[in-house]
Amino acid sequence: MNKTLQIQQAEKYISFLQNGDERGLNFFYNRFYGYLFASTFRATKDDCAAESIAQEALLRLWLYRKQVKDIDDTLTFLKAQVKSAIHAFYNTTRDRFHRNLLRLDGIENYQEFLMGYEMEEEEEMDLIYMEKLEEEKQERLDKLNKLLPSLNNQQQLFIKLCLKYSFNYERIAYYLGGISDYEVSLQVEKTIDTLRSVFNSSQQMELLNKPSKIVLQGEFNDQQAEIFHMRYELQFSFEQISEALKLNPSLVKQLFVQAHAKIKTAKKTA
Repeated sequence: MNKTLQIQQAEKYISFLQNGDERGLNFFYNRFYGYLFASTFRATKDDCAAESIAQEALLRLWLYRKQVKDIDDTLTFLKAQVKSAIHAFYNTTRDRFHRNLLRLDGIENYQEFLMGYEMEEEEEMDLIYMEKLEEEKQERLDKLNKLLPSLNNQQQLFIKLCLKYSFNYERIAYYLGGISDYEVSLQVEKTIDTLRSVFNSSQQMELLNKPSKIVLQGEFNDQQAEIFHMRYELQFSFEQISEALKLNPSLVKQLFVQAHAKIKTAKKTA
């Protein structure tokens, strides 16, 4: 294949990747996984860590797919992920490093987690810190267990296997049979995305169910009072209020303006 065709092919799969088409990720997985694994293995001399680092670098590429512009940008991104992970490998204990790779029990901090690895030195691993870490981990696991019934049976199975095998995709694929570690990683990514949506929805419901701190006086109907509560206490946008109450956005704004006018009138007559 000549250079022009190679460039055209790369551009096509970059477009697939950016648009969320898994053919794009499959192309870059086949093209770069071997290179990433070999580079990481030379640096770590640990085949399990090398597999995990290479797989996670490609999974991060999928998660940040809209940020890459071309083939060079893609390779630069992957190299940066690998370099950061190798640094983490040599600056944390072995067990802590593997626990930090795609830790699902940190789902509520998913966006923060994606920004990078923890770089803590060995001397920080004292008993007090470890006890606190275990408490926080157990709290996150409890939250996770409450969300599991919201997933379908296949998704629940993937989560349980991830926790059982510490996100080792190869071992999960071997246990399931008839599926590659690459396919496992994609299923895990989709499941995490579903969990994140469920978690955000459950948090929103908790906020909605909190009693209002605003005491409204005057001729307010239930909808106006609820809109005030959501707008001022929960800091919801009009679009979010509209979605939560299943009302037309223009009606939400109209009710808000009417309620606001009543408050102004009440203040003037007070």
